[in-house]
Amino acid sequence: MTIKWTWDVKKIEAFPVNVNNAIEMALTNIWLMVQNQAKLNSPFDKGTLRRSISTDFSRIKQWMAVVWSPVAYARRREFENFKNPDRKFYLKRAYTENKMKIQDIIKKALDVKLK
Repeated sequence: MTIKWTWDVKKIEAFPVNVNNAIEMALTNIWLMVQNQAKLNSPFDKGTLRRSISTDFSRIKQWMAVVWSPVAYARRREFENFKNPDRKFYLKRAYTENKMKIQDIIKKALDVKLK
């Protein structure tokens, strides 16, 4: 399971360099927060899934980051989890539980740099 979040790249590229740097740092903070929450929300048996959840920042210059897991059953545990139904949608919940914090991080990053 992968959550992708992209920005309107043309609008962001028009920002000054210091704003771009602030947004890049904000993105890094956001996705590390989502990654850590996904680890807490994930089902836990032997810990393989929890340890495998990571963030791919290789495309951060394209204003995109990906929280994902290479474990073969990660997608199944996200959408179909009979053993731990309370852990279903662990990755999606990691994003939705932090939605307000994400908006605050973005607003603070832009407010500080635009003044």
